[in-house]
Amino acid sequence: MKINKDKSIGRVLFIVEGARTEFSLLRRIFCDVLGYEYIEKRRSRAKFFQNKNKHSSKIAVINTEQSNISDILDENDYLDDVIAELVTKYSFPVDRSAVYYLFDRDPKSNVDTNLIVGLLNSLKNPYENDELMGGLLLLSYPSIEAYTVSNFIEDSHNMEFSLGKDVKDYITANKQIQFNMVSESTIEKAARELMKYLEEERVQTDIDYFGEVNSKIFLKQEKYFESHAKYKLVSLLSVAFIQLGIIEIQ
Repeated sequence: MKINKDKSIGRVLFIVEGARTEFSLLRRIFCDVLGYEYIEKRRSRAKFFQNKNKHSSKIAVINTEQSNISDILDENDYLDDVIAELVTKYSFPVDRSAVYYLFDRDPKSNVDTNLIVGLLNSLKNPYENDELMGGLLLLSYPSIEAYTVSNFIEDSHNMEFSLGKDVKDYITANKQIQFNMVSESTIEKAARELMKYLEEERVQTDIDYFGEVNSKIFLKQEKYFESHAKYKLVSLLSVAFIQLGIIEIQ
């Protein structure tokens, strides 16, 4: 695995669940490490934030109206309104952008398994968003903090946690795990941890067509949770980086 900082990835939109952690992590990666142009809109803040980087690659990060995977359905048109502002005020062509949804599989906050299965079956391709809002849903088990851990801990994919809170407590107790220490080398390490998980779970992987693999991973993790009341620690965020060419498999 090797990071390619010179890769031009065009326009990419991340729609996330949380109000803080995902923004801090993605801003660290795209602003500080990669130096991309970056814009974000948090539901807790009235205004957009935009950095001063000038780059051929431009990233937008927004979150859903509430911290729940059901809000992907956008019944109150919250996402539609934010996206319309991205398009009109910031010249961000969402219909010509790759779109990724970054959400947790925390069984305490996202409880509707059937809804998640349906979303995995419909959100299978980051580029299918021209007429209807599509994209690729990437889950973290049990939470996005799994990605942060995988940047620093060897064989993190063998760790097990029940809830996102448990992973946060682990990070608090281990001071070497900090999102502000994420770097090129740690991003490469996180991608290797993902690939080790896929190999050990014997999941045949086609990164370019990840939709079917996504559902297989979900079923495996759900089955494991039924037996152990814990998930294998893994985040699929690295899939986006590999698909976009930010991470190259050598």
